[in-house]
Amino acid sequence: MVYLHYRAVFLEHGGSTYSNIHIIVGGLDSESAVNRLESHIMARKGVESCSASIANSILTVEYSAHSVGPRDIMSTVESLGFTAELATKEDQVKRLDHSEEVAKWWNTFLWSLACGIPVMLVMIVFHWILHTPMHPERQTPIFSPALSLDNLILLVLCTPVQLWCGRHFYSAAWKAMKHGAMNMDVLIVLATSIAFIYSVGVLMAALILNWPSSPMTFFDVTPMLIVFIALGRYLEHKAKGKTSEALSRLMSLQAKEATIVTLDANGREESERGICIELVQRGDIIKVLGGSKIPVDGVVIQGHSSVDESFITGESMPIVKKKGDSVVGGSLNTKGTILIQATHVGNESTLAQIVKLVEEAQTNKAPIQQLADKIAGMFVPLVIGVSIVTLIAWILIGYFDESIEGDSRAEMIIRVALEASITVLAIACPCSLGLATPTAVMVATGMGATNGILIKGGEPLERVHKVTTVVFDKTGTITEGKPRVISMVSLKSTTSLPLPTLMSIIGSAESFSEHPIGSAITAFTQSYLGTEQKATVSKFHVSPGESD
Repeated sequence: MVYLHYRAVFLEHGGSTYSNIHIIVGGLDSESAVNRLESHIMARKGVESCSASIANSILTVEYSAHSVGPRDIMSTVESLGFTAELATKEDQVKRLDHSEEVAKWWNTFLWSLACGIPVMLVMIVFHWILHTPMHPERQTPIFSPALSLDNLILLVLCTPVQLWCGRHFYSAAWKAMKHGAMNMDVLIVLATSIAFIYSVGVLMAALILNWPSSPMTFFDVTPMLIVFIALGRYLEHKAKGKTSEALSRLMSLQAKEATIVTLDANGREESERGICIELVQRGDIIKVLGGSKIPVDGVVIQGHSSVDESFITGESMPIVKKKGDSVVGGSLNTKGTILIQATHVGNESTLAQIVKLVEEAQTNKAPIQQLADKIAGMFVPLVIGVSIVTLIAWILIGYFDESIEGDSRAEMIIRVALEASITVLAIACPCSLGLATPTAVMVATGMGATNGILIKGGEPLERVHKVTTVVFDKTGTITEGKPRVISMVSLKSTTSLPLPTLMSIIGSAESFSEHPIGSAITAFTQSYLGTEQKATVSKFHVSPGESD
């Protein structure tokens, strides 16, 4: 460059001036929380980009180390009421498992179901068959006419569900409201709390004022709602966990160790030693035995073998590799021993790039998800507003309705109004508007990667519904990869060369072959002859790559 009269200055650290950090965020359970977190992080000086994934609770921040540091970013996360923990690669994959969340919501579902089934039976017998709220004479009083048997049973069954099973919703709702946000948990807490508090309040009022009959209550709202919400959360986290399996299977394709060999001037091995895969450097000579995984990307310098690269190429048939051919780390060396020279290691390897692509695809937001996020941000306040309007409207309707008479007129008006208002909240609670799209993208990209289909993100996945024709470049992509003999033609008469003899000769010769077709012929002859015994073969020679 100096020779060409350009001024050149050596830079010690080239590349991007920005650093990346991955943080595990606890309590990130709604799109409104994601939007709040991203907006506060982006407001910090020095932050170039920020992306939080509700599906795996990972926050990825690109920042300038001159203006802001990792501790500053984590402090910002914690100041918003979330927990922050620096994520390693293993942590990110482990987090995707969602095992803790799955166990939590499964236990919540079982406890609420244990109380919910008796509640449903009480509702069927007393409220739907006997109609005790409308026919006080059919009620079974306990201690006082104001306390009926059905209300007492409902109170005993619903209280533990409200206080114990509902604690997860109270905790999440409090964290959201403390920082001026509203999520789905707020709706659940409002619906169950209003129904429970009203029921306890009206029951206490009936006992204190000595009402002649027990009032109608809404105790059943709590267990019924929490049963279905807990089941939905369990299934949601179970579905998200499928992605962990996909990424774990991808990462498990990489070998853990590599055998480094030293060659003399004549290409003979002088020494060999096993090292951790992370310590392999570009240019190292690695020995790969038959039946083991190829540790890193490289080029064959000695030997020949058949390599299964189906996880990367889609070609189910093992491919013959000889000197000068390239191999991919993570593929399986099925037959002979080969020596390879490492060309791409660490994050440069093909497998590492695939894992990175899958991770990025799961955090990139599809256009429809961006629209869903905007709607979800307004959804909770809108539902609460509609619920309040419904409550006021039904109170006014009841107040001006002269057909409602009697001493319990006020109680009846409030009860009907609350029933309509709680219905609005209850119907809105199971809405997964902000969760359905990211979960679908996660599961689709993860399962696609497991099956050898790489999806670059939510946008390509969203566009695929317009595809009408799929063109495959070769038949090997869609075949099983296990060739088998289906017919045989002999050019000699069976009198001069009996078929069993021909089978024995062919099977014995092909038994030394490393080619998949040779293995198929051997299996066919053994099945035909009914024995695995074979003739002695001498002077066997393989010419790899010359079958064409």
